[in-house]
Amino acid sequence: MNLPGRLKLTTLGDVLGALHREGADGVLELIEQGGAAAGRRHRVYLSGGLVDGAETELAHPRLGEILVQQGTLHRDALSALLRRMVESPDRRVGEVLLSELQGSELAVGRALRSQLRAKLDAIFRLGDALLRFSVRRKREGRGVRPEPLSPPEFLHGRPRSRKRPTVPSAARDARADAEKDRARRVLGLSNLDGANEARRAFRRLAAAHHPDRFPNATADEMARLLRRFSAISQAYHTLAT
Repeated sequence: MNLPGRLKLTTLGDVLGALHREGADGVLELIEQGGAAAGRRHRVYLSGGLVDGAETELAHPRLGEILVQQGTLHRDALSALLRRMVESPDRRVGEVLLSELQGSELAVGRALRSQLRAKLDAIFRLGDALLRFSVRRKREGRGVRPEPLSPPEFLHGRPRSRKRPTVPSAARDARADAEKDRARRVLGLSNLDGANEARRAFRRLAAAHHPDRFPNATADEMARLLRRFSAISQAYHTLAT
């Protein structure tokens, strides 16, 4: 099966539709070109033509945030989760949650599926990228895997080639620069601050919003703390990529 080499020649909906019809098993990689985000990679995993995984640095809800919203992540687990993130800022919330914390596999699986849809929505907003499809290799990590998304979840209502709006390169560059500017504001950094300053700012802010500092917080207040921590974590990873 031959796929277009560039996203601007087609749409992600067209590409995933073709892979679905072929019952493809593999990884679709999208590599951004030009501007501040040049070289940034996003991956969509397919099994039997169905989407069952995605990796992206684009903004999407963190797993802990989704679990709090579902009411399945409580104070003790939340406290332990954020403590791990302060200790290891380069690790993802989902990775820590699945590898080190005990929880309901059903609840985690449900949250992962919700997160997968959000990741795919973010990837669909890309204006252009190189497209590569390769044979699937075993992904690292362990823990719960979400059920694959059904075709209506990743195909229906998506833009097709003739309806696709074009996104000028300058607009994409401006959007990437705006994301980094927002990240710096969240961490209280200037344009001159580098990776070391970003790491120190992350540790300081994460510690300040750790739930152990708020033993009398209500469930709603805890949810706000996690949203704030998610914003801090997202900002750190935006500047680290």
